[in-house]
Parts: sequence; C-alpha cells; structure tokens
Amino acid sequence: MPRGSRSAAVAGIAACAVLPLLAGCGTLKQIGAGTHNAPATTFTVSAHVTTVVIKGGAGSIDVTGSARRTVMVTQQASYSKTPPATTRNVSGSTLTLGYGCPSQLVCSVSYVLQVPRGVAIRAGTQAGSVTLTTLAGPVTAQTDAGLITADGLTSPTADLKSNAGGIVATFTAAPGSVRASTNIGAITVNVPNSVSYKISTHTYVGSSTVTVREDAASPHVITANSDLGSITIGPS
Repeated sequence: MPRGSRSAAVAGIAACAVLPLLAGCGTLKQIGAGTHNAPATTFTVSAHVTTVVIKGGAGSIDVTGSARRTVMVTQQASYSKTPPATTRNVSGSTLTLGYGCPSQLVCSVSYVLQVPRGVAIRAGTQAGSVTLTTLAGPVTAQTDAGLITADGLTSPTADLKSNAGGIVATFTAAPGSVRASTNIGAITVNVPNSVSYKISTHTYVGSSTVTVREDAASPHVITANSDLGSITIGPS
C-alpha cells in the first residue's frame, strides 16, 4: 500500500476509535452540567477466585498482584446526572465486575484492585488506561482509547490491545506468549534476555527495533503489531 494511502487508512482508524466514545454522550444541553464524583467505595471478595473479569465502559483500571488471598476492590464513580449502577458477581471461581449507565454526558467507574498474584485477569474499558502490576497469572487487557501499562509480570501469557494508545509491558520472567497490538500508538515490550524468542513485528508507519535474542524455533513467542507507531522489544 502506498504511504499516502496508509496514512489515510490510519486516519480513518483513528476516527473509528473515537466516534463510538462520543455516541453515548447524550444531548448537548448536558454539556454545561457539572460532574459529580461519588465517594470511593471499597469491598473485599473472600470467595475463592481464580479469574477476575472487569467490564469497564469509561474510567481507568488498575490491578496489582500480591501475596493476599482475597480480592479487594475500590471503585470510584463519576457522573453528570445519575450514578452508575455497579455490579459484582462470583460464578464458580470467576469474579466479574461491571456497571451500567443511563444516557448522560459523563458516566464512568474507575477500578483499583488488589488481587492474589496468580489469578487470571481480563480487563477491558472503552476509554481509560489499564495498569497491571506484579501479576503471575494470564492477563488480557483491552482499551479503545488509553494506555496499557504492565510492569513486573511473571505471567505465562499476555494479550494486550489498544485501539488508540500505547502499550508498555515489562516481564521479570520469560513469558510463553505475548501479543501486543495498537491501531495508533507505540509498543514497548521488555523481557528477560536469558532465553531467546520467536518474534514477529509489523507496523505500517513506524520502525521496529529488536534487541533480544531471536530463535524461530523458540517456545517463547512475541507478536507485536501497530498501524501507526514504533515497536521496541528489548531486555528487561
């Protein structure tokens, strides 16, 4: 594809990433309304949980793993008219968090979680950052608009996707599989240089830099794709 056509395609992708976020803004008369920040609420889930699913709509998600045995959740709601209705459900060993909003200009919930280090995390939000810290279980993170940051991971697998925003992931143990993709944004993946990796990178507009050992037969696989943004894979 010619570079001019690629740039036009990327611009179209950017518009597609942003427009869905505006669709639920409500009527123009709400623009002058103030934003209410409800007091943060904290609760603990003592049931045995091996997977945590966070279904965000707008707002940041921050998950930290530790030696604790329970899941502690702090949630902060912001809204222009009516507070969002938050939900939490434990089915088997899976905890699912989410919320619903009536039509209004501002409605979001930000989450801060402290979890057992080995639980699997599946976190998604339409508009907001996702931060994952010192986790050892499989992780999946997705945001339509926002930065994904993962630090101190020993996770065997990680699947990270941002439509409009960068990805920065640092592993302290060699992962078996890492998939990172953005439509618009740079990708940085840092991994231990103690093993070699099977690496695949692709970007339409941007450069790819790999400074770790490569081996096409390695069981440690890293795949990184960015339509508009540079890709860097280096030692942690």
